[in-house]
Amino acid sequence: MDDNFYAFWLTYLLKIPTSKLWASVHKLGSVKSLYEANIADLEVLTEAEKIYFEQMRQRTDIHDKWLNIKGNPYQFLPYNSNLYPKRLLELKDAPFGIYYEGMEEIASLNERPVVAMVGARNCTIYGSELAYQIARELGRQGIIVVSGLAAGIDGASHRGCLDGGGFTLGVLGAGIHNVYPKSNYQLFIEMRKKGGILTEYPYETKPLPLLFPRRNRIISVLADFLVVIEAKEKSGSLITVDFALEQGKDIGAVPGRPCDIVSGGCNRLLQQGAKCILSAEDVLEELMDSGMLQKRRIEPTKVNTDLGLAPKEKMVYSCLRLEPKFIDEILCQLKLPVWEGIQILTDLEMKGIVQQNPHHYYYRKI
Repeated sequence: MDDNFYAFWLTYLLKIPTSKLWASVHKLGSVKSLYEANIADLEVLTEAEKIYFEQMRQRTDIHDKWLNIKGNPYQFLPYNSNLYPKRLLELKDAPFGIYYEGMEEIASLNERPVVAMVGARNCTIYGSELAYQIARELGRQGIIVVSGLAAGIDGASHRGCLDGGGFTLGVLGAGIHNVYPKSNYQLFIEMRKKGGILTEYPYETKPLPLLFPRRNRIISVLADFLVVIEAKEKSGSLITVDFALEQGKDIGAVPGRPCDIVSGGCNRLLQQGAKCILSAEDVLEELMDSGMLQKRRIEPTKVNTDLGLAPKEKMVYSCLRLEPKFIDEILCQLKLPVWEGIQILTDLEMKGIVQQNPHHYYYRKI
């Protein structure tokens, strides 16, 4: 067996902290030496962990899985591969290997700006739409968007980036064939084709609660900048924030009303010095200020002249942006009777060019 197998085998040791396994590798010299070590020499492990280690070493099915791995749709990248994302090696408990699907652009994780977007699963409609709009513009600008493929803000961020023609990466808290939640299965399928799916866990691993906080360190370390949209004061999103701060990352948060429980965590982050994020332009400016993105003038999205709009429709459309805008603000900008402005907005919505949310905010779909 080569070192790639031993790295593969180590990903199965879910009951031993990866940092302990790395400490043993550094002491013994290689992953193969760890696999072949006398159990008594693994002093960093507890007695229970030593028993577990020996039990896992006796499992023949892991050898069989390795021999059959080339017949699977996913791929396995050991930590010493040239394609392995170098950002992961910054972790003291870096995965010994990652399982992934899609990701033709996996090498670009070492080269292009990456923004992580996280937030509440039970988010508001406004929060979901804002996440979608920000991610769509980031995708259009060539920024990689990474999130956890969870319900709510995660899913909206992935969808927005895909619709913007960008590359988005989902980091799972389970094996690559155990999509959670099931409601995101269609999104998962699309991301396998147009984006990427990544996990440190073997493909058959179930989505256990203890695995999700661990995956958050991967989301944060892959990113140059972390954006939080709607998070309670005690939430999984703030675990990602803690990891990001330990890793020296910059944090941005979208403000919410003080009375909104779902925005309590974001507002607290802003009090503590997080960057205030109101639009994709704010994120792009942060990336430029930190040198992660080449300096350039950020232009408002231009009217698509290929939509075949009448002059008045084009005028109304030009007042809209990717971020939702309240109807009163739109009507105030138009030099048209209110009834006519409303009628044109309705016509644009029926054409699928404009979207309205339940709170009478409008934004561009194209």
